[in-house]
Amino acid sequence: MPRILIREPNHFYTYELPVAPGGEVVVGSAPTCQLALPGVGGLAPTHARIVCQPPGYVIEDLQSQFGTLQNGRRVQAEYMTPGAEYMLGAACIVLDPRSVPAQPQPQQAQPQPEAPKAQPAPDKGAAPHAIKKPHVMKKAAAHGGTGASSVGGADLEKLVKKYDRGGGSKLTFVYVLILLLFAFYAGLALRHWQRTGNCLPGIVADGD
Repeated sequence: MPRILIREPNHFYTYELPVAPGGEVVVGSAPTCQLALPGVGGLAPTHARIVCQPPGYVIEDLQSQFGTLQNGRRVQAEYMTPGAEYMLGAACIVLDPRSVPAQPQPQQAQPQPEAPKAQPAPDKGAAPHAIKKPHVMKKAAAHGGTGASSVGGADLEKLVKKYDRGGGSKLTFVYVLILLLFAFYAGLALRHWQRTGNCLPGIVADGD
């Protein structure tokens, strides 16, 4: 049963407190108080009251002249600390710590590890991400390469294959023959000009 210890200058006794929520005990020198302490110096007729307010007991000063003190500090209304001394005039009141269950201390909240964020599920219908390959231009066959260029490569490759099969030998013969005839004619024209002064055979120079 919760109780308080009361110490007067010449007396020491205990008093059991109510356990029902809202139950109270008025302390004072008046005989009408639940805890009457007549003849105690500095004690008002209705000095203070102790109220059961779970999870503990609240001591409240009733506007007494000298007040209710706890370690020299004036108390208006607060939860009583078990073992602490509260002075009401010359009387000392202590909440017996052996009579009240120990109050659990609030535990400090521990930070919870953050849950890993869910990764979005891959879309089964979506095509896999394609990796772009660098575009490589192939060398043309005319430059000594084996592949075809991006523009006109197929025609060039056909022409090379045609010459490889001997199909270009006739064209080469015709080109060479034309060049020889042109050189022969140019030599005749130059020789004629040196002899006659005419530009071309059959044309008479000016002044002749």
